[in-house]
Amino acid sequence: MRRFLRVAGWMMVVGRLTAGAPALRAQEALLPTSSWGAVPLFATWHFATPIAQTAGAVSDVQQLALPFRAQFNVTDQWVVDLSGAASSSSVRLVSGGATQTLTMSGLSDLRVRLSGPIIGDAVRLTAGVNLPTGTTGLSADGMTVLQTIAAPALEMPVGALGLGFGGTLGLVAAREAGSWALAIGASAETRRAYTPIDLALTSGPAVTTLTPGNALHLTLGATRALGDDRLALLVVADAYQKDELTTGAGSGPSTQVAYTLGPQVSALGQLEVALPGWRQAGGSLAVRYRSPFSDATGASVSGSGGTYVEAAFTGVRGGATGPALILGADARYHTGLPFTSALVGAAVSAVGATVGMELPAGATVVRLAARAQYAHFDTGATQSNGVGLSLVAAFAARAGAP
Repeated sequence: MRRFLRVAGWMMVVGRLTAGAPALRAQEALLPTSSWGAVPLFATWHFATPIAQTAGAVSDVQQLALPFRAQFNVTDQWVVDLSGAASSSSVRLVSGGATQTLTMSGLSDLRVRLSGPIIGDAVRLTAGVNLPTGTTGLSADGMTVLQTIAAPALEMPVGALGLGFGGTLGLVAAREAGSWALAIGASAETRRAYTPIDLALTSGPAVTTLTPGNALHLTLGATRALGDDRLALLVVADAYQKDELTTGAGSGPSTQVAYTLGPQVSALGQLEVALPGWRQAGGSLAVRYRSPFSDATGASVSGSGGTYVEAAFTGVRGGATGPALILGADARYHTGLPFTSALVGAAVSAVGATVGMELPAGATVVRLAARAQYAHFDTGATQSNGVGLSLVAAFAARAGAP
C-alpha cells in the first residue's frame, strides 16, 4: 500500500512537471515534500552577443517571481493541491545602438487538483482545473517579453501568466510485481498553455488568441528499493489535437494559423541515494522528444522537432537535525527547433551549480540557495554565450509538520 502511494503520487507530481512546467523543476527541487511552500526568487541572464529577435536583439533578461503551492486533505484519503505564481519580468533590447527595456508583470492562473482512491486502494482519480485568475490582454511589449521568458533554453521560473480555463481528468492504477511497485495512468486534458511552437509561429509581438486542442497523456511508472537507495522511473507520452493561433496588432488585420503538435515522449529516471553524512541526496536524468508538428494541410514541418536532455544531482549534507549545506550540479542539452530563429526555439548547451543552506526552524524549513549557469545558445541567426544567476529562498512546512 505504501509503495503504491509512493509511485502513484510520484507519477502525478513528476508528470505535471515534465508535461507542463519544466522551468519550475529547479525551484521545485528546493522544496521538500510538504503541505505548503513558497519560493521567492530572482533570475537573470546576460548574453555576450545580443540575440536577434523580431523586436530587437535581446541582451538581458530578468525576473522576480513567487511560485507557491499548498496541499491539504479534504478527507482522510482525498487531497487537494493548489499552485500558482506572481512574477515581474523584464527584457532589455538593443537596436541600432539604442537600448530599450520592456516589462511584464502579473499573476499566473491558479491550478487546482483533487486526487484520491475510487476503487479500493488500487485505482486513484485525479481531477484538475486551471482557474483563469492570471493576467491577460498583454500589450505588444508584454508579448515580446512572454516570447522571451517562455524559451525552454532559459529555464525562467515563470514562463506564462493568464492562459484561460482548462481541465484535466485522469486515472492511475498500480500493482506490485516482486520488488517493484508499478503504475499506469491515463488523462485527458483541455489545454490552456503556450508551447514553444505556439510562440514561434507568431508573426510579431501581438498574439491575440490561442485556441489549443485537447490532449491525451499516457504514463507508466515504476519504483523499487535498491538496498538503502530507491530508484524511480517514469515515461509519459502525449498526443494532441489541432491548435489554432490568431495573431494581430490592435484593430488591424489578423491572421489565423492552424496546426497540430506532434506526439511527445518524455522519460525520467530518479535515484535517491543514502550517503553517510548526507541528509538526502539524489540524481535524475530526463529526456524529452518533441516530434515535428504538421501544418493545416497535414504536412510535417521540417525542423520543428527537437530533443531535450537534462541531468542533475542535488544533495543536502548534514545530520538529521540542524543547519545543513545544499549542493547541486546540473547540465542540459536542447537540440532546438531549427524551423525558427526565435529564442523559444534556440538550441542550448548549459551547465549549472547550486550552493545553499537548509535551516530548519520549528515546523518549517528555509532553504537559501544560489544557482549559477553558463550556456551556449544558437538560434540559427545568432550564436551567443550567456551567464545566468538565480537567487532562491524556499519556505515550506517540514515533512510531517502541519
